[in-house]
Amino acid sequence: QSLNALVQMHRLSNNRFLFEVFTTHPNNLVLLSRLGIEATAVRISVFDSFLHRLSNNSLWQSLQTRLKLVGSLEKRLLLHGCDLVYFVTPSNLPFALQTLNYVTTLWDLCHRESPEFPEVRRFNMFSMRDNGNRNRLGPALLTLTESQRLADIASRCYGVEHERFLAMPLSPSPFLQPMHAVKAEDVLIKYSLDAGYYFYPAQFWAHKNHIRILQALVILRDKFSRKPYVVFSGKDYGNLGHIQGFISSNMLDSQVKILGFVPFEDMRGLFENATAVVMPTYFGPTNMPPLEAWSLGIPLIYSSHLVEQAGNAALLVDPDSAEELATAMRQCSDAKVRDKLIEAGHQRLAEISRQRTSAEEKLCIELDKYSIRRMCWP
Repeated sequence: QSLNALVQMHRLSNNRFLFEVFTTHPNNLVLLSRLGIEATAVRISVFDSFLHRLSNNSLWQSLQTRLKLVGSLEKRLLLHGCDLVYFVTPSNLPFALQTLNYVTTLWDLCHRESPEFPEVRRFNMFSMRDNGNRNRLGPALLTLTESQRLADIASRCYGVEHERFLAMPLSPSPFLQPMHAVKAEDVLIKYSLDAGYYFYPAQFWAHKNHIRILQALVILRDKFSRKPYVVFSGKDYGNLGHIQGFISSNMLDSQVKILGFVPFEDMRGLFENATAVVMPTYFGPTNMPPLEAWSLGIPLIYSSHLVEQAGNAALLVDPDSAEELATAMRQCSDAKVRDKLIEAGHQRLAEISRQRTSAEEKLCIELDKYSIRRMCWP
């Protein structure tokens, strides 16, 4: 989504503002170049880290008010004539800025909605997320969220005015375009797959709920003598061992393929060869795979509490219920159900596109307003 945001701003800035991209990850330079965006790699200095780590310390704040120290990152931005910094991912780097205004990004508040999951509960992660949001959102010129619901929740949680939030709907990955993608048949050969599997592109976090899909496979096998095939792609963030243990203990090895983190050029083919995308995730309120499934005409099975994003363009299931998930997987083998979901997906994607266009107009208005106010200081 950060790449989508850069492509979007690159387009919106044309003939309106000067636009430069800086990345702290040199590997991004190649990806951005393929999208027609030039970028500069920058290194975060020890002093920049020092500035943002001490940003909440009251003693340091008092001292910094007198010393007026500026880190190397901000100095470089100022040398480039930067008036406004746009952070396209949630980041602590805004804390290193002492003079420049910024626009920030908020992807979710799931640590508040589902604090029981280990990735947002353990080792002070809840406090780190919450304190980071509170200190980052308040000074921001604008915070872009993925939905109006998220904007409303964030405004209420952190006491920031509604006007400082802008709901900007997600987009499918730009690398799903045919020009960036490997042919679907070549993807099957590469990963030794047969078309017709259920596909779940998600990192291995607990909240992604891979376990419910596996439980659904057991139900389909034991109650209905059906053995659908499931393909998982994504990096391990600590939960893969748990998933592999369940697969082994329930003799599902012949029905599950784990691909690990997949190069972007293979993703389109993995979608296109799927019977359906199945995504019983707990976190939202929005996610990218539904948009990508709709854009490629693939039926979607999705968590029912995320109906705000899906509308009628998915078979909605309770993510706590393996039985509901198994039923939905059976339904996806029906051609009429598939055709209905595919058509609804195209319509839903078009509706979200219209919402995005409206949000882009609002974003341009906010940027124009800032450019007028920016004239008030040197």
